[in-house]
Amino acid sequence: MPLKPFEWTYSCVRVHFGPSSEEALRNYVKEFKRVVIVAGRSGARASGALKDVESMIGELGIQYVVYDRVVSNPPSSLAEDLAQAIRSFGGEAIIAVGGGSVIDTAKVAAAIVANGGSALDYLYGRRKASSCLPLFAINLTHGTGSEVNRYANMTDVTRGDKLGNEVCYPRASFDDPRYTLTMPKEQVLCTSFDALYHAYESATTIGSSPLVMALALEVVRRIRENLPIAAERPADEAARYWLMYAAMLGGVAIDLSPTNIIHQVENILSGLAPSLPHGCGLAIIGPLLAPLVHQASPEASTALLRVLDPNLSDVTPEGVGKVLAKFEESVGFSKRLSDYGIGRDVLRDAVRRAFSNPVVAERLRTRLGGLRVDEQKLFELLSAAL
Repeated sequence: MPLKPFEWTYSCVRVHFGPSSEEALRNYVKEFKRVVIVAGRSGARASGALKDVESMIGELGIQYVVYDRVVSNPPSSLAEDLAQAIRSFGGEAIIAVGGGSVIDTAKVAAAIVANGGSALDYLYGRRKASSCLPLFAINLTHGTGSEVNRYANMTDVTRGDKLGNEVCYPRASFDDPRYTLTMPKEQVLCTSFDALYHAYESATTIGSSPLVMALALEVVRRIRENLPIAAERPADEAARYWLMYAAMLGGVAIDLSPTNIIHQVENILSGLAPSLPHGCGLAIIGPLLAPLVHQASPEASTALLRVLDPNLSDVTPEGVGKVLAKFEESVGFSKRLSDYGIGRDVLRDAVRRAFSNPVVAERLRTRLGGLRVDEQKLFELLSAAL
């Protein structure tokens, strides 16, 4: 069955999805004279996406520079450095070519250039972006959904805590599955786990809606059907198409209803240990914290877990984590926090930081309703991941 390209609009983002979707970029950027292309250190080149964008921009006669310094789990200072580079060049628009780290860094920089302030002003919600420099996102992974939503995650360089907040939407985004075919297997798995936990958490956060549940059910179904194929046959473009589709819907889901305890704790962990890929961290601690999520929202949690495991009958809080862990293991993931250099001291520090950071602590307090988790209990639960 052919992979059908399509377009749709979510909020203020015009989404171009499917094979050769990036070709539509030329219609957006032809009005500009100077643009800044933002990329990571290797992924954009390895995928071929950066070469394609440079060729397109060159054909249009647009002046450009490439800012390729973005790293995984980026520090807040990187967005400020990018903003300065954009100002120095006189950039009129940004083209972000990468996954969540690249797109998020570009979002914060776009807000700074248009509104002033620092990266931390936006990450802590002290300043809102009334407008942003035009941003176009060419997405290279199937995880974050950052190409369709307003959120950005970066690490606060003053505290060492990673957190996310609403910043700005891209003007248009482009999801072409062929650009994901060069991803290493660990990235294939872990970006997909990011989308999986977006679905699970957004639908179980207190106050979530039936619309979010509908999106989350589709996300989990597509990941269950296609991640085993992508793990076994990396060149299968159809599997990547549906994983990108799932991640895109997951990005919308968290835009409508935010994540809860699993994402909040993992953000702190991967901020302290940048070598820990965000999605891998979620997959490691998710099964340990999911019972808490299930206690807060048992009906939503049960519905999603039954999609992940169609043979599941009764669901207990104790069995929730086993369902998630079994699926992760079935596609070849068995890492622990210690595999990324995280020991008890780092873990204890991460838990302490989660409860002492004002933004993160408030989310831990409110997003699971009346369920309360204290610092010691959380540390004990997570210790099983070492």
